[in-house]
Amino acid sequence: MDRWANKYRAMVILLGYMGAGVGFVGLFIISYVLVKNLYSLIIHPDISSGVSLVLPGVNIPGLGVLPFWYWLISIFVIAIVHEFSHGVVARAWNIPVKNTGLVFLGPIIGAFVEPDEKKLQKTDDIKQYSVLAAGAFSNILLGILALFLLNFIFVPLQQSMVEPVGFTFDSYYNESLPFAQAGILPGTIITSINGEAVSDFTKFNERFSCLAPGDKVILETKGSNDQDNKKANMLSTNLAQSESKEVAVILAVNPTTPDKPFLGIKEIRNEYKIKEKYNAGWFKAAYVLIDWFAGFWKWLFLLSIGIGIFNLLPLPIVDGGRMAQVALKSVKGEEKGEKRYRQLSAFFLLILLLNLIGPFVIKLLW
Repeated sequence: MDRWANKYRAMVILLGYMGAGVGFVGLFIISYVLVKNLYSLIIHPDISSGVSLVLPGVNIPGLGVLPFWYWLISIFVIAIVHEFSHGVVARAWNIPVKNTGLVFLGPIIGAFVEPDEKKLQKTDDIKQYSVLAAGAFSNILLGILALFLLNFIFVPLQQSMVEPVGFTFDSYYNESLPFAQAGILPGTIITSINGEAVSDFTKFNERFSCLAPGDKVILETKGSNDQDNKKANMLSTNLAQSESKEVAVILAVNPTTPDKPFLGIKEIRNEYKIKEKYNAGWFKAAYVLIDWFAGFWKWLFLLSIGIGIFNLLPLPIVDGGRMAQVALKSVKGEEKGEKRYRQLSAFFLLILLLNLIGPFVIKLLW
């Protein structure tokens, strides 16, 4: 940390200023999103929540199941980058770092950096903001880097090895909506709409968005696949070559946009099959390697951005709370600022808890 802070001091300080600005923007955005999401849950209880815990083995709507090793490695990388950034910015401002090291919690490997809190609190507000926001800002930058590698290197390589065959879904919103009523089971592959072939959901949605509630459409499908025995986003040869059938569907009214049609499905994802060339030998090994890294960068991007933004919440346990505390004390004074900070953090802690438990309560009552 000292080496980086001394060698790149001007750049680190500049990035620290940028991080402080991004931190406050992120603080307002994540606060607004949490309040808006809770409002949407109350007004439209049949819509999936936009807030959930991201843990290994959990099926994330629209993204699939988070594998344990992706989660473990990503958490370690994110923690190292987050804590290292706090330390580098602190040292660039000549604030001592009292302790640093690795943490082992069962299988989880983390890290910690402990700047001298007393000296940090005696510095200018902007210096405190830059140190406090450094972790979240670096996680956002890491997420952007992961997204770049995913979209410009690994996805193009992976897509050159597979062929799209349509899209599928993992669950219904409820049993009264079109797909459930038509008997189209989760895992069924949709390959065309009104006789026009669609290789992925984007192409399907281009046609679908031109329709209206009450319209009748003819979908071509391939038999549902067993989600427990198949890796997400990859078809077996037998399934890809299974017999097609046509199903008539009457479109429903979209609950959030009444003039738009609605299928009543969620956790939608595209399906592919591996090209014959990549099913054996070194070509298969190359495909497996590219596929693993594509999955890793995807989850690293999502986890790094998610953790970075979460750390900007105005809560006592994260960096955003400390930033809000410094700002409120600066504006309101020591005593009133601390009081307002406690009220703000209690409010958003309640909002966060309601966002997390709200969907479960709604499912019990719905």
